[in-house]
Amino acid sequence: MASSSLDKPLQVPSSRFKARPLDLPLLKLTFIALGMQIIYVTYIVAFPLISNTQAGGPAADLEILMRDYRWFAPLYTLGILLLYFLFWQAMKIVLAGRWQVEGNPEAHISPPLPHLASPAHTAIEPDRPDRMLKLFILVFGLVFGFTLVWLYPITANDLFRYVIRGRVWAIYDESPLISPPSEFPDDPYLAFAGEFEELASGYGPLWELLVQVPLRLGATDMIPAVIGLKLIILLCYLGCAILIGWFAIPEKSSSLAALTFFAWNPLILMQALGNGHNDMVFLALLVLGIVCWQRGLWWAAAFALTLSALAKAPAAMILPLFAVILLREETTWSQRLLKALAMGLIGLITVYLVYAAFGPVNETMDGLSNTVSLSRRGGFSIAAGLRMVLREIIPVEVAETLPRTTGRYIFLIFYAGLLLQLWRHKFNLVTAGFLVFFSQLILWRTFRIWYPTWLIPLAAIHLTPATFWRTTLLGLTAELSLINYFVVWRWGLRDLPWEKLGLVTTNYYWTVMHVLTVPWVFGLPLFGPIIMNWVQQRKSSPKPS
Repeated sequence: MASSSLDKPLQVPSSRFKARPLDLPLLKLTFIALGMQIIYVTYIVAFPLISNTQAGGPAADLEILMRDYRWFAPLYTLGILLLYFLFWQAMKIVLAGRWQVEGNPEAHISPPLPHLASPAHTAIEPDRPDRMLKLFILVFGLVFGFTLVWLYPITANDLFRYVIRGRVWAIYDESPLISPPSEFPDDPYLAFAGEFEELASGYGPLWELLVQVPLRLGATDMIPAVIGLKLIILLCYLGCAILIGWFAIPEKSSSLAALTFFAWNPLILMQALGNGHNDMVFLALLVLGIVCWQRGLWWAAAFALTLSALAKAPAAMILPLFAVILLREETTWSQRLLKALAMGLIGLITVYLVYAAFGPVNETMDGLSNTVSLSRRGGFSIAAGLRMVLREIIPVEVAETLPRTTGRYIFLIFYAGLLLQLWRHKFNLVTAGFLVFFSQLILWRTFRIWYPTWLIPLAAIHLTPATFWRTTLLGLTAELSLINYFVVWRWGLRDLPWEKLGLVTTNYYWTVMHVLTVPWVFGLPLFGPIIMNWVQQRKSSPKPS
């Protein structure tokens, strides 16, 4: 673990280090931003939030919305590819650019990107161009984000379920952590809950508190409530971007590169702002915790990380990592014991106060079972793909549990090893957090296309070829998988005579589409950087005379 490729800095060959005026990269970034904005506006026109929501529930997905306009499917796919291409071009500019600082021709911004086998380089960040470009990136990020507020959620009905569960408390005065929407059959928006109407909230209590903000201000109907929640997510996006660009200490690149990687990342923009997933809340609090830790405010970091876990459960995986790092800094076991007690007290008080807002804590804590139930959902993961294949080969009852159990134990062993390496100072909070989230996405039983957003803030702070490419490629393949799972199956593959294969299952969708999609969704992020590294080494190796 100690020699992890996470620690290799991003570089370009020295032949690219040519001074150029600041306005040249700014001009290029402007054209890139305008290109990305055109794509986002096109999606808004194709999938408008208000008119599609007014059509009522159940929520429509991407394929349903394009069913009468099939010609748009290739354009949607091309738009996703172009977004990632333009994002890559923007990253090359902010990482590969060295432009002169007015009055100081010796100062340049660096380091550049993304060749995988270059030597280490120390960044020099002059203030003026750095401030100007960071403000430019942030402003356009806000433009992208506000534009996508008006996008109908095309990947999942989560956003609508946030509102329905919020109404359970705001309208019917029941706890969304305990009472499912189905207990209120006369609610006019119940159809938006879909197959989840009988489940109480599986999200953290802090998120459910935030949901109440627009609803208690009067936005109890679906459309104003959805817009209100998207604006909350936009504020979290803004806060996270400011923390990354101005307060976090980047470990392998410049703060400009870190900000660009986060704020212009298509997956963050499409899934958090466009589709309204609440992961942005816990990510903002997670970055706040990292910033506090970088500045020596361990108590504030403990508080922020606890709040992050109370917003969404995956953040809880970071707390043991932080505890190990916190305790290893002390020199005696008595100091470690006191620090552990203090951190535990901060966490317990925070958890109690947040849960107490919903009523008796012993009752509201029962809602944790809903989080466990949601975490047990399967599908779209490597484990799910293996399960589909194995049940055609070995007894079904074995195939149903073997991949999930194996993946879980591998993850737990990896996690335990990571804690040990943390204690030995082989990793820090950012790199360990990235590895935990990435291994969870690879090994866990469930995968959804917005889950890779968990990696992006951590990769931004520790931006290397490994974190850059694995995060970017996983985001791209996740976005494209939606086309495969929804459009390709329903418009082409569903009507083929799959029964002639003699499969054990008669629900051919799950087996066929997992086999056709899972390998490249995860294979490209896992092996793509390795292949690129090998190619780069081949190019840079001396040729025999």
